[in-house]
Amino acid sequence: MFTLAHLSDVHLSPLPRPKVRELMSKRMLGYANWLRDRHEVHSRKALDALTADLGAQDTSHIAVTGDLVNIGLPAEFEAALDWLHSLGAPDEVTVVPGNHDAYVKLHYDTGIGMWRDFMSADLDASPEHARSAQGFPFVRIRNPVAMIGLSSAVPTLPFMAAGRLDKVQLDVLPSLLRTLREQELFRVVLIHHPPLRGLTARHRGLQNAKRFLSILRAEGAELVLYGHNHEQALDRIETKTGPAAIVGVPSASAARAGHKSLARYNLFRIARSGTGWRCAMTGRGLSEPGGEIGEMDQVLLLD
Repeated sequence: MFTLAHLSDVHLSPLPRPKVRELMSKRMLGYANWLRDRHEVHSRKALDALTADLGAQDTSHIAVTGDLVNIGLPAEFEAALDWLHSLGAPDEVTVVPGNHDAYVKLHYDTGIGMWRDFMSADLDASPEHARSAQGFPFVRIRNPVAMIGLSSAVPTLPFMAAGRLDKVQLDVLPSLLRTLREQELFRVVLIHHPPLRGLTARHRGLQNAKRFLSILRAEGAELVLYGHNHEQALDRIETKTGPAAIVGVPSASAARAGHKSLARYNLFRIARSGTGWRCAMTGRGLSEPGGEIGEMDQVLLLD
């Protein structure tokens, strides 16, 4: 039995105090939003309670699908790196970035590049394939699971939060999914933005979701995990290789009632079943603000 934990939209707090020159960009609006409202939504106390509960579970691996930071301050990426190490070692935790992690254009080494050890491919296990300049897509294999890390994180104009997969990722993904299926691995695609059209408003969605879906239907994947919407969601689609479950998870730090869903993470228990797979999901999180972390639901995704 392989148990994969999934959390997303960490929005790590407290927010470092920005320098004036750091606010001369889209960050000004983001900082104003943080002071007005978001600092009450995203609680470090709730996040710490959630990750403490996660640490008490028997997990094989942890996936984090983006938005670790808030307004893209360099100090935020350093704090997020420390938080990732507290979650687990780089070979135990896999990360893909979200739109807040690309809030403004930054040099790779002062932005998500700080997390490179958590986004690195398995050189001894990954099929050889092209990668973008920032290393996507990457593959990490933890038998019997293959995790395919995609980046939909791109800088956008104010009031926009859309994502996009670049040409390299879209061109490589079909053969990658096919190769991993031939290796009889359970394929988990990690992406920040909702991968299906209609799951969020257009200005917040994945701009090339239609092409992504066509690839998924043609090549298949057993599980697609995403964040961004701060809501628990489950969709299923049919592909040429069988059903695929597409699961969104709420923000891991959401602690205020009325903000969509409260903080939650999901556990996916994966095992072979005859010639196919069995995958069951258990949700754990807050049922009320300030409450204890507990089990929310159980759903059989694949059997």
